[in-house]
Amino acid sequence: MLTYTPPHEQDLPPATEKPWLLLLLCLAWLLPGLLGLEPLKPDEPIVADIVRHFIDGHPLSLPMLAGEAWVERAPLFYWVATGFAWLGQWLGLSLHEGARLATGCFMALALWGTGMTARELIGRRHGRSAVLILIGCAGLLLPGHALTTDVAVLAGWCWGGYALALAPRRPYPAAAILGAALVTCGLAGSLAEPAMLLLLALLLPLFRAWRFPRYGLVLLIALAIALPLVAAWPLALSHASGAAYDQWRDHYALGFFGGFAQVQLGHPFGYYLRLLPWFAWPAWFLAAATLWMQRERLMQPRFQLPLVAAALALLCLLLSNSGRAGYALLLLPPLAWIGAVGLDVLRRGASAFVNWFGVMTFGLLALFLWVCWLAMHFGLPVRLSGRIQELAPSFSPTFSILALLLCLGFTLAWLWAVSRRRPVGRQAVTNWAAGITLCWGLAVLIAGNWVNARTSYRDFAHAIAPALPKTGCIASENLQASQRAILHYYLGLSTLRRETHPNHGCDWLLRQGGSEALNPPPGWQLVWQGNRPGDRKERFYLYRQDAP
Repeated sequence: MLTYTPPHEQDLPPATEKPWLLLLLCLAWLLPGLLGLEPLKPDEPIVADIVRHFIDGHPLSLPMLAGEAWVERAPLFYWVATGFAWLGQWLGLSLHEGARLATGCFMALALWGTGMTARELIGRRHGRSAVLILIGCAGLLLPGHALTTDVAVLAGWCWGGYALALAPRRPYPAAAILGAALVTCGLAGSLAEPAMLLLLALLLPLFRAWRFPRYGLVLLIALAIALPLVAAWPLALSHASGAAYDQWRDHYALGFFGGFAQVQLGHPFGYYLRLLPWFAWPAWFLAAATLWMQRERLMQPRFQLPLVAAALALLCLLLSNSGRAGYALLLLPPLAWIGAVGLDVLRRGASAFVNWFGVMTFGLLALFLWVCWLAMHFGLPVRLSGRIQELAPSFSPTFSILALLLCLGFTLAWLWAVSRRRPVGRQAVTNWAAGITLCWGLAVLIAGNWVNARTSYRDFAHAIAPALPKTGCIASENLQASQRAILHYYLGLSTLRRETHPNHGCDWLLRQGGSEALNPPPGWQLVWQGNRPGDRKERFYLYRQDAP
């Protein structure tokens, strides 16, 4: 049967974990960073501007960024973020903070789906192990708290795995869940993600556990649910803007592989080989240890589904047309499911390595963050305090009793967690997940305002605003999509890109340069120049055309 437990695992120690502690740890990991931070490049300014576009009452079928169609990803995440942003305005939240609650919602669904899949595949108690492994992955930390469509695709992928694990036992609920997962992947990402999930479903009948009479019916019901809904947005987009639909179809419809006009395979070699060792740690290490220890049992259903899912995700990464960290998120749940299988029988040496490496790493990092807090508020140590101010000249520390109490709470909770005794495998992943949660919480509470001062474009937008013309158009040159989104989000400024409008006819020009100064183009006069506080790699120049 699908949840078969081998004899050597039947006499495991009795469970000591309490479900409410897992829930509390997940909330402590999930909530910090959703509020209080300005939009960060590259994805957040783009999503925030699209959400503002929808909030202003424009058609939901056509995402717009600074006056131009933006169809790199399907709009489901934008829709949900718009709903949360609208509700957040009633609570006094800024638009991007309200929209970021959608990230928390989809991440909660992803964690839930990961746990349910592991529970269904492996058995009771293993769902929480998979969740702990997943939230311990270093690569999930930033996208798991950012405005990015990748978290919605991740949620659909996790629930698709649960549907396929559930299908042999309860085929009809599995069919409905699989259909919803296909819709989520297709309406939040591209056509490639639901196709990958469907291919996973088609490959599973190679194994006996999924060769049952009603499995074909499961797939037919799921497709009947998914196909009309996934196709609805491209049809609506084609009616809203034929040019935007052509752009999506030709360049972005296939996600990993570009679009139908030119399927693109391959990216600069080595990107994912450099990314995955830290991005998927410790999931890949625990999965590898499990596969080695249980190599004679790899034909069991609890290995078959995650192994095929991981192989498909890895294959898509290696063949994708560009290196993009968000694509690698799909590899994390299968690795967590595999790692959860052998966690309770993990060898003591491997467990001790993960445990003590995590305790030492996160303990030292937490100590450093506390030293940074002292440097920010009391100027000690002097050199560190000066460096902090040098990197973010506009930063002004604000003492908060609530933030201090929360930091103390995170620290004491971590000390309590690492002092508890559990089976060695669970102790390792629990301490790792608690450690990464501690450092993330401290980083947000201690350094959140400093990060805003160093990375936010709000100060830049306010500095350039007085120099902008009241009337007339402004051309732009070498502005990235996130920078155009920031200008439109904060100032309502849309520029005509010289890259696409060479004959723009505008009397004003905004250019971005690097660390080296740019000379005014012939016939243009420099009006303003500036950059973000502490940023020496980007500098912006505003020119006015000389009178004829």
